[in-house]
Amino acid sequence: MPYALAMLSLLMAIGGGSSLAQNETAKSLAERSAIVVRGTIVRLHASEEPLQAVSASTVVVKVTRMYAGSEIAGDQTGRIVTVIASRPLELKEGAEVLFFGNPRFVGKSLTILDEGELLPEARFTDTDGLEIGLQARRDRPIRDRIATASLIFRGIVEREEPLVDEGEKKGLRVPPSEHDPEWHVASVRVNTPLQGGDKGALVSIIFPASRDIMWFNSPKLRPGMDAIFIAHKPDKEQAVLLRTTGVTTFIEKHAAELVTQPFDVLPASAEERVRRLLSKEVR
Repeated sequence: MPYALAMLSLLMAIGGGSSLAQNETAKSLAERSAIVVRGTIVRLHASEEPLQAVSASTVVVKVTRMYAGSEIAGDQTGRIVTVIASRPLELKEGAEVLFFGNPRFVGKSLTILDEGELLPEARFTDTDGLEIGLQARRDRPIRDRIATASLIFRGIVEREEPLVDEGEKKGLRVPPSEHDPEWHVASVRVNTPLQGGDKGALVSIIFPASRDIMWFNSPKLRPGMDAIFIAHKPDKEQAVLLRTTGVTTFIEKHAAELVTQPFDVLPASAEERVRRLLSKEVR
């Protein structure tokens, strides 16, 4: 009897897990998928990508609409892609399916490693859930920067210049490395405080002006720029870099902030978006 009950519990657990997998929503799938496409299955057990071996899970799909991922792989609408399906046994040639996944290869053609698929059923009409999930994924890197920010405001850059501290003037600076950030400092006037700061205050913002591959995507400030600043104090790794590049003294004297990551500076048009994300953080 105990054995029978144990087996029954196991079967229920397996069945429940399967049911959950099949009933995932467009929102939950979109939140963890960099690529979302809708397409028609052209061939099962096939692959268009030479680097992707054919298996029971690979399917060839003609994309009819791309909801997310064009910034990674370009617009795939009308093109043929390979998908490594999460539930290949449920797929049929000619079926139109919503695929949620992440890039496996971006070569001769795009190969998507799927998180899940939504088949052409009533769930296909869940466009609100899909958009909410996609927006949540787009907002994630900004939320991450907001979570550790020391100051968030909208402001205008009044001036910027290379940062030279007393140590460098005396020839005490460590010689620049191959990936020298080339620190600059900008004076930014606070127009709209969003988290901390005072309206009208002048804030010193340090940023890497280097175009080196390590710093290429970091914010580059220029006079007249009107933007949202999600500024940070140096973390442990940055503190070491700041010491070796000779700007620690400046930060200590001027209470400067840093912007080093791509989402630390956003266009002024993103103000309402940042306000929305800040209100969620407060909750």
